[in-house]
Amino acid sequence: MESLNLTPAESLIIVSPKASGDKMIKFTLMDLLLKKSLKLDISEKFNFLKGSYSSIIISEGESCQWPFKPHEEILIELILEHHELKLDELVNILHKKMGSPIEYKNRYVRDPLIDKGYFKMQKKMLMSLAPYNMYSLTDNGLKVKYKINKLLNEAEDLKKWMKEDLGRAKAYLSVLGSHILLTDVDIKDIKKFNRILSYINPEPNTCEYYSYYLYTVPFDYLDDYGNLKSFDFLDISLLDHFNSFSDLTDKDTSVSGRRIERRLKNRDVIP
Repeated sequence: MESLNLTPAESLIIVSPKASGDKMIKFTLMDLLLKKSLKLDISEKFNFLKGSYSSIIISEGESCQWPFKPHEEILIELILEHHELKLDELVNILHKKMGSPIEYKNRYVRDPLIDKGYFKMQKKMLMSLAPYNMYSLTDNGLKVKYKINKLLNEAEDLKKWMKEDLGRAKAYLSVLGSHILLTDVDIKDIKKFNRILSYINPEPNTCEYYSYYLYTVPFDYLDDYGNLKSFDFLDISLLDHFNSFSDLTDKDTSVSGRRIERRLKNRDVIP
């Protein structure tokens, strides 16, 4: 079976080029944690001002294996440099390093996809005075966008398959991997579906329903026919803690950060 070898952040910018850089940081962190490239530790703390709260600490995981893509590498390198970081510390250091989340989106997620032939850049002039760059999907990028959307849109049928066709449900989750985070499927349902499939363990038959994976599948987890044998390379238990990551897309941007972001948006345009 073919693999598109995409991460959730790459799929997001292909199907939704105007999505925020913060969302891409969030999904990349979640993906690296699920794949065990990073490790998440939760400790319950208390103080008189906050009351009880969870402290989230991220460190190197057991499967931190190179090479990584540029948007993954910058996060991995920050963790290795500091050994471990609280979630809010990691995001603040990353923002200071780049100046703005849109720099992460453009430089580390989008620009490498230009080299892969998914995006193209055209230099334009605004009223013959101000030069700017316009980015759009290539023909190949549009084909990949169609493939991504086709799978993401099938998420609405997942609950029905879990009741009527567990083989199809397993095949769907197999080709999606951590891209399930980009769908509207509730995190509690993802965990419930995984428990059911692990208990019943239907025969792997991905090839009967699909011809491609969205992500890079570990070779050891594929059978001779390209079917995914198990989800053990993903730490599904971490899904319980991912609600804490919603703060990443709600953080206030500093005044200087907003100025940088406006300049970048004025210089780089995606239709």
